[in-house]
Amino acid sequence: MAIVIPESHRDLLEKPIVVILSTVSAEGKPYAVAIWRRWDGETIRITSDPNNRKHKNILANPNVSVLALDPQNPYRFLEIGGVVESIETEGALDELNLHTQLYMGKPKYYGSVEPAEKESEYKGIVFNIRPTRVVKYG
Repeated sequence: MAIVIPESHRDLLEKPIVVILSTVSAEGKPYAVAIWRRWDGETIRITSDPNNRKHKNILANPNVSVLALDPQNPYRFLEIGGVVESIETEGALDELNLHTQLYMGKPKYYGSVEPAEKESEYKGIVFNIRPTRVVKYG
């Protein structure tokens, strides 16, 4: 059964709001990081480097939490518990470019945010988070 994002708070997933992703390490230690993300209507899509802490934590425990706080009203938020149902390498750069368009209004990450010549070194991944519970406030 698909989890429905309440209409009253859907804007917090559709607007370019930096969200907090929380993961837990194999040792049980929590980790939270501010990230870009994209809501595709069913899953939250996050790009990442395969060698960072969030990726290691997700490999150990795919259960995550995403917190979207309304920048205009800190007492209005959406907290989504979910599971990383897939980690993809194919299309990671395209997804990163979609994030760059959403958050910065620029067509591409490389050439707009980072120098274009670094694009050949990119080895990104995409996490697809399936919501399993939603808590709204405000």
